[in-house]
Amino acid sequence: MPAFYIILQEKIPGVDATGLEGRALSKYSEKLEALARRAGVTSLMNLFSASEEEMAGFLEDHGSDVKLPEEKWFTAEEGLKTITALLGALADAPSNENSALAAELAQFRQVLQAAQSRNIRWHLGIDY
Repeated sequence: MPAFYIILQEKIPGVDATGLEGRALSKYSEKLEALARRAGVTSLMNLFSASEEEMAGFLEDHGSDVKLPEEKWFTAEEGLKTITALLGALADAPSNENSALAAELAQFRQVLQAAQSRNIRWHLGIDY
């Protein structure tokens, strides 16, 4: 199952962004897209980007030959705005599924808060 994770433009001492496993975020990405739309914030998938090397490997594995988009970086504030809105929406309808999503979003928020304090940009990655 795919997993979402945070890619930081620079490493932050003491912060392990690669250790995050956003499997619930990936599994329920359509639900999160709908919640983001209702909240009027950027969806997590719109914060996705990948390096040319990552995309080339993916395309090679999947047999596609298209022009690759340039890697994009986003401010931590952009991600925090989305995560805060999603956490608020999930809190309004408690469930086991929402608890798993909220736990992973809280981990993402922690990393993005560290990135924000150091003005480090980021983007969402997907591990297939």
